[in-house]
Amino acid sequence: MQLNLIEGPTSEIITVDEVKNYLRIDHDVDDNLISVFIKSTREAIESIIQKIIMKQTWEYVIKNQPLSSFYFGGEDCPNMFKNTFKISLPKPPVRNIICVKAGEHEIDTAQCSLDIINNKFCLCIHSKHFFTGKTKISVSVRYEAGISDRVENIPYQLKLANLMLTANAFRERYSYSSNGAAFQGVRQLLSPFLNLRII
Repeated sequence: MQLNLIEGPTSEIITVDEVKNYLRIDHDVDDNLISVFIKSTREAIESIIQKIIMKQTWEYVIKNQPLSSFYFGGEDCPNMFKNTFKISLPKPPVRNIICVKAGEHEIDTAQCSLDIINNKFCLCIHSKHFFTGKTKISVSVRYEAGISDRVENIPYQLKLANLMLTANAFRERYSYSSNGAAFQGVRQLLSPFLNLRII
């Protein structure tokens, strides 16, 4: 199984100017470095909360997997039950299914549904005939994920966490520490977005 980023977010949830104002920086020398920190700390936040923040397009690919393996898959694994093929999609929350293919054949999205099962976004393909007579199958799902496609709709806690982590990364870029007050504050800010995970 393979996960590919097709299109990243069109913008970050905070700006370079916001970080510079926070840090009281009045020059442009470090703008590129600050941009790198904004992106990397946003990605770290997404990893912690297990959610995509700004809308992105992903493709989840299953290549030449034995059909028999889908009858014994675990909770997070693609599996077949009766006439439904279920795929748990990584990088939630899933906003929209763009395209589903079985091999080279495009599946009509009317034959699919997006369900939330055990707090996981699952694509359910409600027709087994795409896989009938095959010993190995390939499936690809292209989808949009993200809390929002508009910066103004992103919760302020996530923006502030991104700002604090970026500022801390900039200030501590020569001596990294994860035990400072900034990280304690970020833990508090991110706690409402966790799925019963402890960080």
